[in-house]
Amino acid sequence: MLGLSLSVQAQTYENQFSRPLGDVLNDIQSRFQVRLKYDIDTVGKVLSYADFRIRPYSVEESLTNVLAPFDFKFVAQGGNLYKLKKYEYPRRTEADGKKLLGYLDTLYTDRTAWEQRKACLRKEIREKMGIDSILNKRVRDPKTIFSKIRKFEGYTVQNFALETLPGLYVCGSVYAPRTKGKHALIICPNGHFGGGRYREDQQQRMGTLARMGAICVDYDLFGWGESTLQVGAAAHWSSAAHVIQAMNGLSILDYLLSVRKDIDTSRIGVNGGSGGGTQTVLLTVLDERFTAAAPVVSLASHFDGGCPCESGTPIQLACGGTCNAEMAAMFAPMPQLIVSDGGDWTSSVPRLEYPYLQRVYGFYDAVGKIENVHLPKERHDFGLNKRNAVYDFFARVFNLDKTRLDESKITIEPEQALYSFGAKGELLPETAVRSFDQVAVYFDKPLFERLRSDLALEKKAADWVASLNLEDEKKAGYVTTLIYNHLRQVRDWHDTHPYTIIPEGINPQTGKKLSELDRQMIADSAMPAEVHDRLMKGLHKALTDEQVEAVLDRYTVGKVAFTLKGYHAIVPDLTREEEMHILSLLKQAREQAIDYKSMKQISAIFEIYKTQCEQYLNNNGRNWRQLFSSYVNQRKASKEKKTE
Repeated sequence: MLGLSLSVQAQTYENQFSRPLGDVLNDIQSRFQVRLKYDIDTVGKVLSYADFRIRPYSVEESLTNVLAPFDFKFVAQGGNLYKLKKYEYPRRTEADGKKLLGYLDTLYTDRTAWEQRKACLRKEIREKMGIDSILNKRVRDPKTIFSKIRKFEGYTVQNFALETLPGLYVCGSVYAPRTKGKHALIICPNGHFGGGRYREDQQQRMGTLARMGAICVDYDLFGWGESTLQVGAAAHWSSAAHVIQAMNGLSILDYLLSVRKDIDTSRIGVNGGSGGGTQTVLLTVLDERFTAAAPVVSLASHFDGGCPCESGTPIQLACGGTCNAEMAAMFAPMPQLIVSDGGDWTSSVPRLEYPYLQRVYGFYDAVGKIENVHLPKERHDFGLNKRNAVYDFFARVFNLDKTRLDESKITIEPEQALYSFGAKGELLPETAVRSFDQVAVYFDKPLFERLRSDLALEKKAADWVASLNLEDEKKAGYVTTLIYNHLRQVRDWHDTHPYTIIPEGINPQTGKKLSELDRQMIADSAMPAEVHDRLMKGLHKALTDEQVEAVLDRYTVGKVAFTLKGYHAIVPDLTREEEMHILSLLKQAREQAIDYKSMKQISAIFEIYKTQCEQYLNNNGRNWRQLFSSYVNQRKASKEKKTE
């Protein structure tokens, strides 16, 4: 009863009936018999008017009310399981998409009203993206590097590196028919599928369309593939990627139309999947030279694309609010294929987006020009059925030779065969950009402070792994990503949990007031254990024990060896048993210390274990205080002797 009384007294009008968020969520689990899967941080977060936000008749209304003040949300996982996540600005519910499309329908009831809306969208999307500013900064006479042409059955492949901004290159490959005459051109921006543009199904699609009579061009995402040689992989997760990828697609189109005489300018298409599908729609908005488009597993009214390279600039806020479905409608009355499936966010296309697009195409009496191939039993990929839909579409609208459709005729090349700069970037021009900082000057540089920190951590992880001399490149890449993710999570936790979230107090062991370092250590120690466990499990899976120790030594700048050397100096007759016990304690310190950001914190962790080492020596018949005093006196005497 005393505990209940105190609990009731603790929640009053004067303190806004506040309770820790974690406690409220635990109560919701018990009250509604549900399970909550956490992908959020509740440490230090206090909810005002906590119990008044609970709706006894609805777990989902209760979760909405409890999570919203912190920009958190829930996603129903089926059954009684809910996943708690951070608010995602580009992702909404299907119900939200339905409401938005219904609202958009009220803005235009005929072609005239729609054309006015489209003009507004075209103007404001360019402005909000800042695309014209970056296009105007491109080099006027771009340097282009071509590989030798490789000839295959019915098509050829040639790699290229096209200079866009001074010293910045976009790398890709041109797949061309081996027939003479004018050909269709299809620009193929890449998505986030594993393997990037080098994967098997990408080569199959590009080569097959080339055999059918179209010149096809694919290219790396910014911060993927060979782009990492110049800006690093972390640069992909930036608003700059949104702009630069659009610039790359437009620059490739400009360049090819200026140098190739075998392109039929009345047949210019664009086709990509997932994030490449988002780019497909955007390119049609930015450039009216495209005459056919096929976004695959990407289009929805309720999802803008989860990567900053798709939604990093606020183009969806244009003209009071828009979405990718309305941007796709801007392509009317040109032929357009929407490929969707039942296993991702495009599952709503037959019910929502396709009827909406048909309505807009109807303003031009062109309902037959908008198509939807929906594959309800398939998931998010660019599988055979999706590729077949693309082949059929372009064969019809561009009059390609469908008798040449045979993926078995395509030669799948190794990834390195598609490089322009060599296996390890050794052919990168001397004048090439070699850091994201050299690109950030074209944008609002202060925006990218966090990105520069990411890139520094990425380089640190790469340097550490390089020192291991791993022969398996895939393993090296895996370990680099593993370490980078851990370093970033440690930094992010540290930066979002300042010492001020820990109340002032005393250290119960010393009776002294907690220092700022003490409070920061307490705050950082609350980082979820899975961050540490994920790193250690991954390291032990990929590396030998010796290699794992080498990585941990990098985290702690060799403190184990340095400290052990100090014990040998202070205790010259240290036994093997004593050495091994001390070494064991120091290794424990090392593994614990990797989860702290600053050297002061790492040193503080080692001090804890050094105290244990010294207690062990005392318990083993040594007098640590006397040993240390003798060592200091010897050092002092030695220095005095040298100065005589």
